[in-house]
Amino acid sequence: MSVQTTGTPELSVVMPTFQDAQCLELTLRALTRQTLPPERFEVIVVRDGGSPAGYPEALAAGAGLRLRLVEFPERRGRAAARNEGVRHASAPLLVFLDADSYALPDLLERHLAHHAAPDGPAVLIGRRDEIGMAHLPAVLAGAGPSALPRTYPHGGDMRFPSGAPDGDRDWLRVGWALAYTHNISLPRAPFDEIGGYREEFGLSYGMEDIELFYRVDRHLPPGVNFAFDDDARVVHLPHHKDIGRNWAEMMANTRTLATLYPCLEWEFLSVIVGHEAARRILHYRSLVDECVRRSSCAIGPAVARLADRLPGPRVLWVGTGSDRADLPEAALTFDYAAPPGPTNFHLVGIAPPIPPGSLDAVVSVDFWRHLLWPELCQFVKASALLAGQVHLVATDDTAPGMCVADAATTEYLRQALAAEYTADLHDMDGLGTVLSLRPRPPLADLPAPDVPADHEAAYAPA
Repeated sequence: MSVQTTGTPELSVVMPTFQDAQCLELTLRALTRQTLPPERFEVIVVRDGGSPAGYPEALAAGAGLRLRLVEFPERRGRAAARNEGVRHASAPLLVFLDADSYALPDLLERHLAHHAAPDGPAVLIGRRDEIGMAHLPAVLAGAGPSALPRTYPHGGDMRFPSGAPDGDRDWLRVGWALAYTHNISLPRAPFDEIGGYREEFGLSYGMEDIELFYRVDRHLPPGVNFAFDDDARVVHLPHHKDIGRNWAEMMANTRTLATLYPCLEWEFLSVIVGHEAARRILHYRSLVDECVRRSSCAIGPAVARLADRLPGPRVLWVGTGSDRADLPEAALTFDYAAPPGPTNFHLVGIAPPIPPGSLDAVVSVDFWRHLLWPELCQFVKASALLAGQVHLVATDDTAPGMCVADAATTEYLRQALAAEYTADLHDMDGLGTVLSLRPRPPLADLPAPDVPADHEAAYAPA
């Protein structure tokens, strides 16, 4: 079949590839079966170095497509490969696939239809179903959608382990957190305006796509900039991967980004991934907004009554009203009511990008009472790594969702945390109850117990 190659295509498919010609061959063959006529789209494949073995055969499977191959002599990484693909693209709409993203027949038509509708979100996220060995023969035979599973254990989108969140669209307010480039589309204009992918990721695995769409979201007007189409579907083809190495590199990249963007969104992504990360981000955003709206969690009284009792001025104060508190220059704050800056971060404190041991103390005024139990444990653990003491201040304030601070509750919390910390409760006039925590020394650092001489003899080796 001849393809009309004159005129501008309506969308450009950009795919990086490295040592996965067997996947690329199947994916290109799937693109030849699209319901969208081939003259309406183009495909740019970027071979990111590596051996050329198998690629002539793979590219031959794309016969009939407006297909272009770009090759790097040396491997540069997926971010650089995608950027290069976009430089060679000519359409106003970009669709990012991976070489192992086997496209179902109406994939491109669904992406194009979304962007043709007026006033829709700028980014469309499509579904990616995993596939096991049991269903690989169906893919190799070119089977249709009915033969390819959508649920575990042989399929399903890993971002939604409990199934697609049909009744939950709130997560799309932070859709960038699940914006993986194995099946996603956006207009070219915002991509170019933010400068494309950060190529500093180099050859390391993961997060370059999430970071890109975080910047896209910040660049676009406020609102819901992401949509999800559960029927715009690809199948993730089996290929070799070192899961342990990939996970380690992804976590390292996330920690780097949490330092670049010291905000709760990236803080949560450093400990949680997928749909649950989006849910937690939205949950804590709402708590923060309510705290700022009510001017609650005020640190001023705590600074006035606690500062001179702490071992030094390098204290992290978690709460609001830092502009009205008499803080020393060495202090840090997590105050969402104040602009972010070099000493004020918009964090919750579960994974702060602050050097361990760099603080004298951490003080949280009431905000800790909003935390879910896993986050409270993480906050205390992270704070104990930053400083030798952590103080949880409970005032007489109350709010929906805030843990009450009566005597029985605070005593229970003291006992629960005493499993790992030296925990003491204090009542301070004009402030409230303070739960003070200090890390217990590791067992190896504890003094040896006094053992009677006859006991040692009884258990001495023969």
